[in-house]
Amino acid sequence: MDEHLKALVKAMWQVLTSPGFLLLTLIGNGFIAVCAGFFFMIERGINPNVNHYIDGLWWAFATATTTGYGDITPKTDEGKILSVVLMLSGLALFAMYTALFAEAILTIKPRKEGANSGADE
Repeated sequence: MDEHLKALVKAMWQVLTSPGFLLLTLIGNGFIAVCAGFFFMIERGINPNVNHYIDGLWWAFATATTTGYGDITPKTDEGKILSVVLMLSGLALFAMYTALFAEAILTIKPRKEGANSGADE
């Protein structure tokens, strides 16, 4: 395998297994799950597309990732406010993921051409 690719794979693995990444993932997914529950409680009985918690979870993940399929949209003012909060939080969450991966990529030390294998590691 090419040395640059090995370094990239190693850097990505270090990010994926780092406490910061795991904590961010846990907190982010937990926040999405909580928002899904709130959305379900707010919209249930008012929104014909929200009948089960899984509908709220689908809406929450689509909203947080800014995918926004449009199959489930809030009907209440409270649901719309929650949507805005989740959209902004989702953007912030993915910006943090991007920063973690960008830092890992930018800190990869390229090997100098002609360097002896393992001599400067």
